[in-house]
This record gives sequence, C-alpha cells and structure tokens, in this order.
Amino acid sequence: MDTVTQALLGATVGQAFFGRALGPRALAWGAVGGLLPDLDIAASAVDPMGEWLYHRGPTHALWFGPVVGPVLGLAAAATVERRRPSSSAPEADRRRSWIGLFVLALFTHPLLDVFTTYGTQLLAPFSNRRFAYDAIGIIDPAYSILLILALVIGLRAGPASRAARAAALGALVLSSAYVGYCRYLNLEAERVARENQPPALSASAELHAYPTLFQPWLRRIVAREDTQICVGWLSLWSSPSPQWSCFTGAGAKTLEAARTTREVRIFEWFAMGETAARVMAGAGGSQVVEIDDIRYGFPDTPGEGLWGVRVEIDPMGVVNGPVRRYERALPLPAGRLMAQLLHLAFG
Repeated sequence: MDTVTQALLGATVGQAFFGRALGPRALAWGAVGGLLPDLDIAASAVDPMGEWLYHRGPTHALWFGPVVGPVLGLAAAATVERRRPSSSAPEADRRRSWIGLFVLALFTHPLLDVFTTYGTQLLAPFSNRRFAYDAIGIIDPAYSILLILALVIGLRAGPASRAARAAALGALVLSSAYVGYCRYLNLEAERVARENQPPALSASAELHAYPTLFQPWLRRIVAREDTQICVGWLSLWSSPSPQWSCFTGAGAKTLEAARTTREVRIFEWFAMGETAARVMAGAGGSQVVEIDDIRYGFPDTPGEGLWGVRVEIDPMGVVNGPVRRYERALPLPAGRLMAQLLHLAFG
C-alpha cells in the first residue's frame, strides 16, 4: 500500500507489542521499519524497467523480516540504547524488543502489500512468482484511519500504557478483518460478474476483479477470451451487474516480434498477463505496438491502463529502436474523475 499507511502499520505494531519496553521509540522506529522494504524502488534509477522488475522483490519476501530484522534490531539496541535507555526495563528485554520490533515491522509490510493488485514476490529471489490477492486498493482511507486512531490514543495515554496497547491491538485486529472483508468483496464481485458476463464471451472465459481507490465496493472487472476483452465496473454497494465495454485486442501472432524484447517480457510478467495490446500505423510502413496493464484504468477508456510499453516494428517484422515505457495522462481532471468513480461506487 502507500508509504504513509505502511509507516502507520509499523508504528501501530510497535505500540501494540513494544511500547512498554521502548516507549515512544517503538512508534518512531516501527514506522521506519515499516518503510524500509520500499527502498527497493531505488532500482528504477539504474534500470528503466527497475520499478516493475525489482520493486516488491527480495525486500518484500517472507524471509526478509526474520533474517534482516534481528540485524537491524541489534544495531539499534547498540546505538540508540547506548545514548539513553528507552525505559527501566532490563537491558536484555530492551534488546529483544528492538529485535522483535524490526522483525515484525519488516514482516507485516509484505503481508499487507500482497492483498493489493500490484503483485508481491513473497518467495524472491528463489522464485519470481508474483502473489496478489486483489482485496484492497493501494490507498484506502478506512484502513489507514483505524491505525491513526490507535496511534492518537497511544500518544495521549502514553505509548507504555495499557490503553495504548489495547488500542493498537484492537486496530490491528479490526484492520485485518477489514482486509478480509475486502477480499470477500472481490470474490463476490467475480461471482456476480461471472453470472452477468457479456454474451460475446463463453462460460470458460478468464475473469478477474480488481479493487479501486479510496473505497472497497467498486471493482474493475476484466474478462477475456482469445482476443476479445471486456472491461466492466461493478459496485457491490449499488449495482446489480457490471457495466461492460468490449473490444478486440491484438492477437499473439501480432505480438511475436514485440515479445522478443526483454522489456515486453518483463512488462507482461509484471502485469501477470492482464494486458491489452493495440497496433497503430507508424512511419515508413512500420507498426507501433502499445501494450497496457489493464488491471488499472478508468471508465471512459476501457482499453487503456495507467501505464504500458510501446514498441516499433519495421516492415520486416523486426523491432526498430528501444522499447519505451509510458504513463497515460488522466482522461479527465482529477476532481471530475473522482466524482465519476464515487458516482459509480455509490450511485
């Protein structure tokens, strides 16, 4: 999820389990630990495809927290505690708390990310499989507000207080239940969409639902069979069935030349196969192939995602020039777009 929410989660973990031994430092350093896995985004500076290839890679693997957390915890205990002890707790208890704080802050980061759509490599570097449970958008105010309320209570009552611990534990339980509810909504959206899928598709068509921003009820549905692709919007709050838009994407044969490139192979792996391609005429008889990640998008442009790659193919069927990545401009001003999505969600 967004970096602010990950920091809030790390701080809440610190308040729930380590506030008594570490005091306010449990919140501050828990937030730092919650942010650390996202430093892998720096890989985009050395590779144009780095954001897609390396983000949510090894730093988001299940082993990262248990292996790296103790190292960071011991380092914090040896430096932060040396200047001024966090509490009157025995030194051994404070050392264990530092280790536990970093282990849990690092470990809970990918556990939350895996319930978004982006895809998280929980087994990296041993496997590059991307896991995504499509429960919650990368920005969800309800989830974040639960954590904020717990932290406010903790700061007012004191991070070492029983009230702070109870508030943080309650927020972790409620926020986890909320994610479970969002996962249920996605499965329900797929069931409803399957029962009301477009007549152009057969019952064996592939179909997936994806969360959208700021609320859990509006889902983007992508159904596909061969080159036929249908994108629908379904609100489990107000709509009995999806609103579908269908189009024909480029076939596999058309994409053969583009798929010889490293960049296109990486992009299709990153998008977990949920792509749509179009072919346009280029200069001198060449063709320009655009491939979009259609897990994300907006209602008025069903065949377009938020980002993609562009490849030029010469008349001989050979890739001409470098593969370019792009991010699409918003189809409407941000305010109107938000109003459109809220109208689809709540009617």
